[in-house]
Amino acid sequence: MRLNRYLALCGIGARRKVEEHILAGKVSVNGEVVTEPGRQVEASDRVTFEGKDISPVEQKYLIFNKPRGVLCAVEDERERTVIDILPTEMDRFRLFPVGRLDRESEGLIILTNDGMFSQELIHPSMGITKTYEVELRNPLPEEKLIEWTRGVEAEGLFLKPISVRRIGRRPLQCWFEVVLGEGIKREIRLMVRSLGNDVRRLVRRKIGRLELRELASGSFISVSREELWSYIKNGKIV
Repeated sequence: MRLNRYLALCGIGARRKVEEHILAGKVSVNGEVVTEPGRQVEASDRVTFEGKDISPVEQKYLIFNKPRGVLCAVEDERERTVIDILPTEMDRFRLFPVGRLDRESEGLIILTNDGMFSQELIHPSMGITKTYEVELRNPLPEEKLIEWTRGVEAEGLFLKPISVRRIGRRPLQCWFEVVLGEGIKREIRLMVRSLGNDVRRLVRRKIGRLELRELASGSFISVSREELWSYIKNGKIV
């Protein structure tokens, strides 16, 4: 097995992060520092990361409803993170969030210790969309909605959603459904600000065809890798 794959199975991180650790000299095999991600590792080899022995752990996949006001991160000195919310028995799995959802946003995220799965899920070639319900602080006129649909300029970037539509039939309804592809950090907030408005509430409802409707805020369900892929590709309400 390649060293980068081995570290991913140990829950050290996704492929890019794992390779950064290897290149930085943080990984040793049988007492020898190895800086080649493609180095083959045998079952009998002793592998250490930052001086500590590591070995593959059970792969875990959680569907999680992130509350507002919680960081989508593994750890932080000042703020509460999604990992802090989990029961302590989950600590041994070394879970991390797949992708990002900013502090003031809420809704559907995936937590896992499978770095390869994480890499697959967020890779643009997979074409997995994310669907959000967004409440604006002020009503949005129809001409602004058309502008949003066509794409807007924000911080030197051209940002265009896959789709955006009002939720409800009232002309000045403040709730919208927004579908994004690959996305960039805080993309919806940037688009809304460029339209002269602000986001009051932002909820991620879907990853692919996996839809959040019933799972309570701060709660999670554990599924297998196969189940999770099936839900994302074929549909499931949780």
